[in-house]
Amino acid sequence: MRKDKKLSTLNMAVQNLKAKKYRTAFMMFFVILMSATVFFSTILMNNLKQGIKSTTQRAGADIIVVPDEGTEDIRDSLFAGTPCSVFFDKSWKAAVEKVEGVERVSAQMYVGTLSASCCDLPVQMIAFDPETDFVVWPWLKNQNTVNLKKGQVLVGDRVEAEPGDTLQFYLTEFEVAGKLEKTGMGYDGSVFMTFETLYELKNSETAKATLPMEDIEDKVSMLMVDIADDIKDVDLIHLRLAIAKCGPEGEKMYAGSTDELLSGISQQVKKLSGYGNILTYISLISAALALISIFVLTINERRYEFGVLYALGAKKSQMRNIILSEALVISGIGGVTGTLLTYGLVAAFKDVISIKLEVPYLDMSMEKAMPVAGICIVIALATGIAAAVCSAYQISKGEVYRLLRENE
Repeated sequence: MRKDKKLSTLNMAVQNLKAKKYRTAFMMFFVILMSATVFFSTILMNNLKQGIKSTTQRAGADIIVVPDEGTEDIRDSLFAGTPCSVFFDKSWKAAVEKVEGVERVSAQMYVGTLSASCCDLPVQMIAFDPETDFVVWPWLKNQNTVNLKKGQVLVGDRVEAEPGDTLQFYLTEFEVAGKLEKTGMGYDGSVFMTFETLYELKNSETAKATLPMEDIEDKVSMLMVDIADDIKDVDLIHLRLAIAKCGPEGEKMYAGSTDELLSGISQQVKKLSGYGNILTYISLISAALALISIFVLTINERRYEFGVLYALGAKKSQMRNIILSEALVISGIGGVTGTLLTYGLVAAFKDVISIKLEVPYLDMSMEKAMPVAGICIVIALATGIAAAVCSAYQISKGEVYRLLRENE
């Protein structure tokens, strides 16, 4: 004869959940929504903070010199690759080079492309001098095999173009000569070229209509300054003041570190992080209250069921274990499902999300995602346990047994 299989607490809980599929799916939906919200908001905030850290560490210059009126534009471009066009007098480069304590200076020019038929895509074009550059070239893949010529460009890691492809900006075609490594900052969505290549836009009527091309050779957008190693913090303050005042009169300049330049974005991220935390807390509280309410309400419907189990000799602790098992199954499956589903969607569309939300650094590697996923699943389980404890409280009062007596 076949021996009957012992019906465990977990088996009973699973059977109960299967019997009430719609109720189970409804409760699981709240857990999935909660897990997805917590996972996405946490991953997004972590990547925003890492993006600022990466930009600060990898900008490659001790001091950045930009015009006061262009600091916000340059900041957004460095951090997220937002296209901008900023110009100031090129004579500043020679003046900064003469300041005592300055080791080397490299100029860059920032020109934004248009979201129009004249350009293949809206990106930040950055002109630089390979002879003096110490910021862009180190990020180039296969440096020894690339010789950037006139008419050629380098592209950031996020730009959809490969060496040998052709890109069009302001109705002028450029050949892609190389691609940069992933930097985790605005460089990933930018296009780089020599100043001589940029000057080719003087032949474009479209460029002439939107850019100061007539005297473009006398303009730059930013100076990357490397200072001497023996400069102390106190001397650095005086050096920055000297740099900001060394050029032609009439142009107010900003001379500061990348960290200071990005301080505005850092404050915005902190504020956004606060909003994200509020959204997370609301999601947690809403999901917890929904689960608790549903569990408590369903207990009223199941009093006779638990009364029968009491009559058959079940203990109150066994009733509580059944409720706890149901809650853990719902919260466990919901937490894992919500986390994995969100991870898959974000990983699949991370480039689109990065562009739309202007997040330059969106690392979805398992190393970064697993700790966050673990936290989300633990929170989901804790929420389920809280709901089970509140629901089991009614069982401990013995109301179910009295209801069974009333139904006899």
